[in-house]
Amino acid sequence: MALRCPARALLLLIATLVPWASHAADDLLQPARTAREAALQAEAPRLATPAWIRAEEQLRTATGREEQGDARGAARRAEEARVLYASAELSAIKARLLTGAREQVLALEAAGTARPAPRTTARAQELLHAAEAALDADRRQTAAAADLAQQASREAARAQALAGLLRPADRHAASTEDIALEWEATLARAAAAAGLGALPPGPEAAAGALATQLATLRQQTDQQAGELHGRTREVAALEEEIHELDARLARTSNEARDLTERIEAGEHARGQYERLASLFTPDQAVVLRQSDAIVLRLVGLAFTPGTARFAPAAKPVLERLRGALDLYPAARFTVEGHTDSSGDSATNQRLSQARAEALRAYLIRDLQMAPGRISAVGHGDSRPVASNASAAGRSQNRRIDLVITTPDPAF
Repeated sequence: MALRCPARALLLLIATLVPWASHAADDLLQPARTAREAALQAEAPRLATPAWIRAEEQLRTATGREEQGDARGAARRAEEARVLYASAELSAIKARLLTGAREQVLALEAAGTARPAPRTTARAQELLHAAEAALDADRRQTAAAADLAQQASREAARAQALAGLLRPADRHAASTEDIALEWEATLARAAAAAGLGALPPGPEAAAGALATQLATLRQQTDQQAGELHGRTREVAALEEEIHELDARLARTSNEARDLTERIEAGEHARGQYERLASLFTPDQAVVLRQSDAIVLRLVGLAFTPGTARFAPAAKPVLERLRGALDLYPAARFTVEGHTDSSGDSATNQRLSQARAEALRAYLIRDLQMAPGRISAVGHGDSRPVASNASAAGRSQNRRIDLVITTPDPAF
C-alpha cells in the first residue's frame, strides 16, 4: 500500500534499513528486535506512528547502554522497547481491520440511532467491542476479528436504516400503523417484482406466502438448471465434434494450400530461371542448378591476365548483370573466384579472391547493390570443373561464379 505522507514514508524506509544492534547485543536485544519486525509487518510506522517512534527511541537508548557496558540498563530499556513495539503492532492491526467499523459505529451516535433503534445500535457496538476483544486476547486471530468487524458494519448500516424508518413515528409524524403499512407495501413490491401473486394481510401470513412462493420458484429454477445442464453437456459434445471436424478441415486446407504454394513457388522459380538464362548469350554466361541455389557462371567475364582488372570484353557481361539482380530482389549473392592449376596455389588463391572482390565491388558501386546482400570468396584452383591437362579445360576452370541463394527453395 502506498504511503501518502512523505515524512512517514521516510520514517518507514529508515526503520527498515537502520542496523540497530551489534553482534554482541544479539541475545540482549533480540526480543525487542523480534517485536520490532512484527510491528513492521503490521505497518506500525504508518498506522501507529506515535507508539512506533517511542519504541524506536527506547531501542536506540538500549543499544547505547549496551555499547557502554551497562547491561542492566540495556536490558530494562530493551524490555520497554519490546512492550512498546508489541503495543504498536496491536494498534496497527486494529487500525487496519477495525477502522471502517469504528467510523460507522461512531456515526450512530451522531445520527442519534440509539432512541429509534436501540437494540440494533447496541448490537453494532457489541460486535465492534467483540472484535477488539478478540485481538486483545490473541492478535493472530485476524480472520475472526475481521468477520466481527464486518458484522458490526452491517448492524450499523441496519441501525441507520431502521432509524430513518422509525424516526418519523418517534417524532409523531407517522403512526405505528403507517410504518407497518409501509413495510407491507415494500413486501408487495418485492413480490410483484419477482412475478409472485398478491400477499395475504399480516406480516406472518405475508412472510409465509412469500416463502412458499419463493420455494416454488427455487424448485422450478433448480429443475430448469438441471435441464440446462443437460443441454449444455449436449451442446459441449456437439461443439467438440464440430471442433474436431474443423481441425480436420483446417489440416486438409493447410495441406492443400501448402501444396499449391509449393507448386506456385516452383513455377515462379522456373520462370525466373528461364528469364535469367535469356539475359545472356551462351558465350557470356551459363545458368546452372546447384542444390537449392542457382549458379550464374560468367564464362564471358574476362580479366587482364594475372590481374583482377576487367578486360574490355567483360563490359557486355557486366552490363547485363543488372537484369539478374532485378530478378532476385530478396536473394543473397556470393561471388566465387576460381583459377586453373597453373602456377603456385597460394598465388592462385590470392588472384581468385581479388577477382571475386573486384566483381563484388562493381555490383555495389555501379549497380547500387546493398553490401550486406553480397559476399566474395576465392577458391583458387581447388574446385576445377574440367581437366587442367588441356588448354580448353584450364579455360573452363578460370571462371567467376555468381551463386544466387533465394529465401525459398529455387526448385
